[in-house]
Amino acid sequence: MPKIFTEEEKEKHRLILFDKGFRLIAERGYKNVTVDKLVSLINASKGYFYILFESKEEYFLKAIAWQMEREYNQLKDAVDGGASLDEIRILYKKIFLNSRFANYIDMIEIREKVGDKRWEAFRAFEERFFTKTISLLAKGNGECDPKVLSNLSAMIFLSYGMSDYAPYLFGEKKEETLDLLLNVMHRYAIGEK
Repeated sequence: MPKIFTEEEKEKHRLILFDKGFRLIAERGYKNVTVDKLVSLINASKGYFYILFESKEEYFLKAIAWQMEREYNQLKDAVDGGASLDEIRILYKKIFLNSRFANYIDMIEIREKVGDKRWEAFRAFEERFFTKTISLLAKGNGECDPKVLSNLSAMIFLSYGMSDYAPYLFGEKKEETLDLLLNVMHRYAIGEK
């Protein structure tokens, strides 16, 4: 008879899958990590995965959202703790370097598999997330468009993630490029021109 998990245990398993599973996908690629491999992280069955998540694609999008919320909470804690704008800028880089990257090819595949309704729900989450981030950092000055901020964030992830193997990028300059791009994003988010 299969084990029955409590809601608390299910939530703990989701968090493990978001953390360790998304790390695995970021390292190996979406196609190379099976549901069987994911559930091995929590010593559960494949069927249990589908109790926790509707699909592997839904899991993937929720893992990205979980990471974004975790990063927002780090920023919020710093702002609430009285961090200066320069300290926030430095925190951006720390958060970025500790983030897991969703390969752009994986994102294209996910987009194709989830359908318009689910994709639009994810995009709406992103817009709300960046609106909330702008409100936190810029105190609601209204000069920053959350969709532009999302695009900037995605471009930084893409350029940094590709800098080691893209022949048109100078990989040895990725840290300097990252600092410059994060500074631009930070200035935009806080409403500086």
